[in-house]
Amino acid sequence: MPLTYSYATGPCLPNPCHNGGTCEISEAYRGDTFIGYICKCPAGFNGIHCQHNVNECETEPCKNDGICTDLVANYSCECPGEFMGRNCQYKCSGPLGMEGGIISNQQITASSTHRALFGLQKWYPYYARLNKKGAKRIGSPEYIKSYKIAYSSDGKLWTTYKVKGTSEDMVFHGNVDNNTPYANSFTPPIKSQYIRLYPQVCRRHCTLRMELLGCELSGCSEPLGMKSGHIQDYQITASSIFRTLNMDMFTWEPRKARLDKQGKVNAWTSGHSDQSQWLQIDLLVPTKVTGIITQGAKDFGHVQFVGSYKVAYGNDGQHWTIYQDEKQKKD
Repeated sequence: MPLTYSYATGPCLPNPCHNGGTCEISEAYRGDTFIGYICKCPAGFNGIHCQHNVNECETEPCKNDGICTDLVANYSCECPGEFMGRNCQYKCSGPLGMEGGIISNQQITASSTHRALFGLQKWYPYYARLNKKGAKRIGSPEYIKSYKIAYSSDGKLWTTYKVKGTSEDMVFHGNVDNNTPYANSFTPPIKSQYIRLYPQVCRRHCTLRMELLGCELSGCSEPLGMKSGHIQDYQITASSIFRTLNMDMFTWEPRKARLDKQGKVNAWTSGHSDQSQWLQIDLLVPTKVTGIITQGAKDFGHVQFVGSYKVAYGNDGQHWTIYQDEKQKKD
């Protein structure tokens, strides 16, 4: 008995849609022609048969002067050095902690250290912090006129930062005097754990104070600026303030609510001791906040601090949500 074969046929067999498009039976017409199907195209493709790659760059998805490159069913943004994210939407130019001390002394090393005045005056690597007073040795200005940058993930194998699109080492312009800061940005940015600066041309000795600008690749543990002053005084408000002995010179204002602030009046104190008091920080833009550090103070020798508190958040300064414990759903 001869074998017979049957083949399934129809508008969608075989699939007329390209690039992973889904064929669906339809009674639609294209002009005067009954076509019997339509193609549902995946993201990044269009056309009757999903045959065209969409140029996503036409919608200008890259923010902050990012450069868009169209890919197959996708796009990529090349971000300026101070921005990151798929669309260059996140600013990544905050101080990493050289000036503020978040980068500790033990994290700062050097190939050598200069000693002056018969070894009594030592210029250690951990003095290389931006705005640290000094950078003069017996009245003589000293600074680095140009330098190279290298980076490493293990502290052993180093890569020198290159001129974009070449194998040539990038030589960065440095300072023109011993006090005026001069900033350079990395485009593309460096993603690494260790950074080295190699002086190329120096004025007298190779003397340096510096800060690193950037952000964490993952996580969110950088201080937002209460201690450093990045959050300015006008962004900090409160329900009330306290004056010791009712004297203006001993006013515990909201702007003084900064970690490790020095002085006789070095914190915020509410004018009343009840649970309706508040201290408010305006971060100016929506910001991911992952934690809070608090600290008490002394008022004429009397220790005072907040033993417990609640946290509320909002985007307009008027409507507030009390933060709740994720498991117990309690304030």
